[in-house]
Amino acid sequence: MRAMFLRGRLQWGLLAVTVVSGALALFFAQRNDSGIETTPTTVVTTTSTTTTVYQPPITYVVQRGDTLFAIAENFQVDMQALMALNGITNPDRVEAGAELTMPPATGFVAVAPSTTMLP
Repeated sequence: MRAMFLRGRLQWGLLAVTVVSGALALFFAQRNDSGIETTPTTVVTTTSTTTTVYQPPITYVVQRGDTLFAIAENFQVDMQALMALNGITNPDRVEAGAELTMPPATGFVAVAPSTTMLP
């Protein structure tokens, strides 16, 4: 029974402290004896956007002596993706004059936000 009394007493004490501190906060918030004028401030929020830029597919006409490995390395693309996109099953059988479509670039190209400063 005594433990229950102390717990209840502690809870009532915490409630009293909370109520008194809230009342004091309201009292001092409404009272402005400091002589300091407060003015409202304006907050400006800016957002940046990311834009995807469309680029048409790049094509390449195979020249005499070209290898599929060298073409993929030159355009910095994956050779397997280049083969899959163009329906090539044997990388050693690429004919001169054949037109290859390069795989598209992956990811987004970020466009920088405006650098105009606010007054």
